[in-house]
Amino acid sequence: MLGYISLERRGDGDRILANLAQDLVARGVALVGMVHNGTSRGTCEMVLRLLPDGPEMALSQPMEAGSDVCALDPGALEQVVVGVERQLEVASLQTGLPALMILNKFGKQEAAGRGCRGLIARALALGVPVLLSVPPETRAAFDAFTDGLAEEIAPDPAALRQWLVRVGVV
Repeated sequence: MLGYISLERRGDGDRILANLAQDLVARGVALVGMVHNGTSRGTCEMVLRLLPDGPEMALSQPMEAGSDVCALDPGALEQVVVGVERQLEVASLQTGLPALMILNKFGKQEAAGRGCRGLIARALALGVPVLLSVPPETRAAFDAFTDGLAEEIAPDPAALRQWLVRVGVV
């Protein structure tokens, strides 16, 4: 129940997952997770929105004025992960498990053994399907982490819908 999309162009996976999350929330599907907020004030600003309805949290470290280089703030990412963990626990205690967890990507922090790895494992242990994006540069680390148990899904609406139906989300 771990599905992923993989695209070459940066930001494409973010858009696909954010749009899917928006559609599922509109249809009343119980979600937890995080997606890119879809807006940017700079070339490398990183802002994630907790699902289903916020808040938004910035992940970029402040850089020098005029710099076009960004850096992830690992502490901020950890705060987002804790927020999603909290949502998962609250939902499981109050309203039942969510139908799906969407995570924006398995990135460099996850490839290094940090970030969302524990969150992915927790959701799967609870029986909550997980959907995320895996960029080409972290694919080998993702494959090692999942030990072949993840399913690649074509990044198109029909294939995503088929996977969602098959794993019982919709």
